[in-house]
Amino acid sequence: MTTDALPNTAPRQFHTPTVWPWWTAALTYYAVCCLMHLRFSIWLVRQRVSPSGQMAYSDFVPGLAIAAGIGLILWIALRLRRSQHPWLTAAYWLLWLIAAGLIDQYLTFSINEYAHYPQYALMALLLARAMDPERTRWCTGSVLFWTTLAGAGDELSQYLWITTSYSEYLDFNDFVSNLVAAAAGMLLYYGPAVAPPKSTAYRKPVAELVVTGAIMLALLVGFQTGRLGYSRAEKVPPGGIVQLADGSLKLYLQRGPNFYGSWPVGPRHGRYYVLPPMPALLVLLSVGWTFASYRRSRKAGAT
Repeated sequence: MTTDALPNTAPRQFHTPTVWPWWTAALTYYAVCCLMHLRFSIWLVRQRVSPSGQMAYSDFVPGLAIAAGIGLILWIALRLRRSQHPWLTAAYWLLWLIAAGLIDQYLTFSINEYAHYPQYALMALLLARAMDPERTRWCTGSVLFWTTLAGAGDELSQYLWITTSYSEYLDFNDFVSNLVAAAAGMLLYYGPAVAPPKSTAYRKPVAELVVTGAIMLALLVGFQTGRLGYSRAEKVPPGGIVQLADGSLKLYLQRGPNFYGSWPVGPRHGRYYVLPPMPALLVLLSVGWTFASYRRSRKAGAT
């Protein structure tokens, strides 16, 4: 018997995708978005002299939003043709459109806030590519969690530091917008992917639970020790931090007593609602659970 007839017993070689460039891209993109937020906002709304008179780049946002919406619909239609479950994926996109429409109607101050959608959809795409480069792990919940957490960090840095000149409260409306934007990125990434088989084990969200527990503990300790407060009657300085009589510092979530739960005037629809922390948390949990279930729905329908 010749050696050519022997069976091939060499171990199979598995290709491990390189993910560090995607992690680097995600972290770099996030840092740039956080640090350049104020500069971008000023660049967008600053008045300029043009041949037709005074103008600002923000004047083009409505047209760009319509064009982007049409482009997104066409892109989704093309991707649905490659999806194993086009009707299921279309149903999730319909839920996404409803969520975005409700945010626009009730939680949006100006149309310039539409920038959250491409910003955090791209963030979700980068994280999904880093976490699951071959689209086999289906980290839908993890992508939504970490993208939303990154958005929360961005909003906190704006309130404390970057946009103190006009930030009156920690903006939970934007928390919700960032989550819905992340859901768009997740659906774009996993929409045409092969559904996970029913035998695929569900990864327990250990890291996500640990981080959530740490955040909840920090909030509880902050409120119990008096280092964190909801609001107070007097106006709080920019940044929300007040030095108390004993020299300690206290962070307030809003700079006055009447921001959360109010309906301020806004240019988008005349007025908008400012979500208080607890209702915002309930909205985040319900929306996040709904879109994270895309993995389970696809898995249940796999063959």
